[in-house]
Amino acid sequence: MFNLKSIISISIAFILYIISFLDFIKDLEKENINSIDSNTIVVLTGNTGRLNAAIDLMLLNTDTRLFITGVARGVRYSEIIKNKKIDKARIILGYKAQSTLGNAIETKIWIQKNNFKDFILITDDWHMQRSLVLFKNSMPNIKIIPYRLKSNSNLRKNFYFEEHLKYLISHIQVIYLWIIN
Repeated sequence: MFNLKSIISISIAFILYIISFLDFIKDLEKENINSIDSNTIVVLTGNTGRLNAAIDLMLLNTDTRLFITGVARGVRYSEIIKNKKIDKARIILGYKAQSTLGNAIETKIWIQKNNFKDFILITDDWHMQRSLVLFKNSMPNIKIIPYRLKSNSNLRKNFYFEEHLKYLISHIQVIYLWIIN
């Protein structure tokens, strides 16, 4: 049925997967930077906490520009931004992305168009590793400063396994980014 080589190969693959998963979980505990070294913010749509964090950072610096990637078609600025203190001209809505890979490509176009050299990337802690793999590979010469939002501890038990699998798949998606670059 199984020969020794098959058993060893499966065992090695399983051990590597466990090591990768533990590293993925350990990354969730990373803290955010205390200083904000960029006037550019990119937030991936998702929960409202992401946008709130972006607005809070924008209020610290009147020169900050915000790009919101992955906005659903038909959603208007007034439906997203409730804070009247924010200048509408400083916020751009991106409607093309429908996935994390799409977010990376849409952001790359915006970053290049505006000749930015760095940006703060805001997303949830469980989503950050996958986002960084795709964003860094689509924009290797751009400094990306991760800003992780702590996730809710009430996530379902298999959620982190699903996210880890998506993280592993993002490494395959990098091949696509290499092809289009």
